[in-house]
Amino acid sequence: MKLDRQTNKLYYDDFYLSQATAKIIKVGPDYIELGTTVAFPEGGGQEADQGTIFFPDGRIIRFTGAKKIYTNFSGLKEFPDVQVDGVIWHLVHIDDQIMLAGLEIGSEVIVSVDTERRSRLSLSHTASHLLYIGVGMHRPDAVKSILGCHIKINSARFDFGIKDRFTPEEITQIEACANQFVKQNSLVSVSTHSIIPDVRFWHCAEHVIPCGGTHVDCCAPIGLLSVHRKSLGAGKERLSCSFPAAIFDVNRYHK
Repeated sequence: MKLDRQTNKLYYDDFYLSQATAKIIKVGPDYIELGTTVAFPEGGGQEADQGTIFFPDGRIIRFTGAKKIYTNFSGLKEFPDVQVDGVIWHLVHIDDQIMLAGLEIGSEVIVSVDTERRSRLSLSHTASHLLYIGVGMHRPDAVKSILGCHIKINSARFDFGIKDRFTPEEITQIEACANQFVKQNSLVSVSTHSIIPDVRFWHCAEHVIPCGGTHVDCCAPIGLLSVHRKSLGAGKERLSCSFPAAIFDVNRYHK
């Protein structure tokens, strides 16, 4: 479905922007659509932001997630599965849904995200790319057979459809590769496709990965990663990474 509107995604402009002024575009039974938002919707394996919508009269509505809908495929030959455009629904906390009936389209509000959650998800997403690079260097066959990924606040994982299991030696090599970026405090940046802004690229050292998620801007805060393997049955493997020494700097976020 092609809409004549799309949400202005401020998290693309600044990962550390925590709140913004916005107008109500649409109200559903359990969601609010805003014309502008700082809230990242669930996508690319990354869990969604949570936060609060403040009203001029003092009312406060919490949202427990954000969902991107009415997207389109990019049409780019090199990225056929990347979805672009669309609008973002802020999924309202069940206890606050009673207040939705009184909202007016066009009303101005302030949307704010939970900065601790955002900082954890951003760090976790960057860590997942370091894990991905390590797998690519030591088990390139696995990178070609990714079944899915999940970016959580305290860990990240990839599932692979492969016949040969990861050996202990490979796990050690993958972990060491990922941690080299942390030790060097490699810088991280994100760029935009020259034609389609919703197509984004993650950069670290000489590595470039298509990604529309949020990230930290350097690797040192991740701390040393620990990589773990789990069998999901015949022909399926899972690698996850945790980062117990991570530093989450919520003071970097601004309004």
